[in-house]
Amino acid sequence: MARPSAPPLCARGDELLYAARRILNIAPGITGYARMVSALLPCLTGVGCLYQAIATAIDRRRYPPPGRLLKIQGTDLHVHATDNRGAPAVILETGLGGMSSAWGWIQPEVAKFTRVVSYDRPGLGWSATDDLPRTALNVARRLRALLHDGGMEGPYVLAGHSMGGLYLRVFADQYPEEVAGMVLIDAAHPDQHKRSPAIRRHMSSGFRMLRTVPLLARLGYVRATGFFSSWPVGLPERPAAEAGAFLSSYTHLKTTRDESLAWDAVCDEVRGTRSLGDRPLAVVSAGKDVLPGAHELQTELAALSSRSTHLTVEGADHVTLVTHRQHALAVVDAIHTVVQMASRY
Repeated sequence: MARPSAPPLCARGDELLYAARRILNIAPGITGYARMVSALLPCLTGVGCLYQAIATAIDRRRYPPPGRLLKIQGTDLHVHATDNRGAPAVILETGLGGMSSAWGWIQPEVAKFTRVVSYDRPGLGWSATDDLPRTALNVARRLRALLHDGGMEGPYVLAGHSMGGLYLRVFADQYPEEVAGMVLIDAAHPDQHKRSPAIRRHMSSGFRMLRTVPLLARLGYVRATGFFSSWPVGLPERPAAEAGAFLSSYTHLKTTRDESLAWDAVCDEVRGTRSLGDRPLAVVSAGKDVLPGAHELQTELAALSSRSTHLTVEGADHVTLVTHRQHALAVVDAIHTVVQMASRY
């Protein structure tokens, strides 16, 4: 089984060195100290890059992909499909920077009543990178090719978390005959950053942080500090460890940043999509730490179908809705309901 190639060593360490030298050299009266720190920086950045490269290589040996790698349009993509041959199959799409391990609670439970498929978008998790623009249309086309080439025929129930809901709405618009139903798991609304100042501030802060994260990951800082260590907490042990490893990976975090930069373009694509008509839809929303305006936006998502249900999971926030078992089981119940409705569709 092919594995993604290791990232090059510290290709951008000189960027940090150059910036630090400029800062140090403009400070009067500490030129001796500045020269000393400036001389040490290449050693420090080099050690950080070496640490990151070795740890990444160890992670790849420790956590082989649980599914298989399929070459789709020239890119190796990781797909994890369960053995259950029930229909309709459920297709899981993660949010911004997410990966297949995030479904550690949900996928095994859904597999008890139908086939379920998770995968990693290019550059995330075990999937190799590609050079295609990060548009929702490209995600939809690549996903469809992955499903068909992997022998996983429709119709499908699409289940998307966060930004994954945007991607799946474009998939449903492009291939309506292959979609039997949909589950939106605290999914993004294409107008949320325009209509809610609180959501806009929250997103802007996060996106600014993501701009610097890839370089910090390259230098080993993200891994050494456990920068994202809280995110996988609550998942089963193995998926949590897998997610933690990739949340320290330069390639994974660079792709996450690139997805954030495509946000506005993806939302523009989604605004042009059609409703689901009378295909069954379940909207599952977080009930904790909800920003002003979010509830109304989630209610609007439920209006995408004439046969929809809207469930708010009290005590679950945007992340724990997927990562914590008690909340994830509510998502499983919603998926089960849509699968049953879709079977009669």
